[in-house]
Amino acid sequence: MASTITAYDKLWRLTKTGGVDLDTDTLKLALVTSSYTPSTAHTQWSDVSSYEVATGSGYTTGGKTLANPVVTDDNIDYDDVTWTALTKTFRYAVCYKSGSGGGLTNPLLFYILLDSTPADIVNTGSNYTISWNATDKLFYKP
Repeated sequence: MASTITAYDKLWRLTKTGGVDLDTDTLKLALVTSSYTPSTAHTQWSDVSSYEVATGSGYTTGGKTLANPVVTDDNIDYDDVTWTALTKTFRYAVCYKSGSGGGLTNPLLFYILLDSTPADIVNTGSNYTISWNATDKLFYKP
């Protein structure tokens, strides 16, 4: 079950113009169903939010906050994200800034296809963790 991360079109501009500060802004990661058809042209959480999994069974709408950024000269990394005792079916995780930036409300940053088959993830009552690769950081400048 390999996963892929895809940036939304506005990510680079948002980071370069100060619309998003990756190490100080509140960044959220939300789980989204397979009913969502990703488009890198989407710009705001409102483009995606209707496809988010519902509150309950280990999940709260709006997603989890990316915590404890570690900033170096060439990357930013965050703690892994875990939903406890999660019972949900989903396909994507979508990252957005909570709040306004770059003239957008809750601007989208990237989405993760969690199973590149692609197939739904069916999680039944166990913890579900999205682990950032320790070698290839989430945001990395080669």
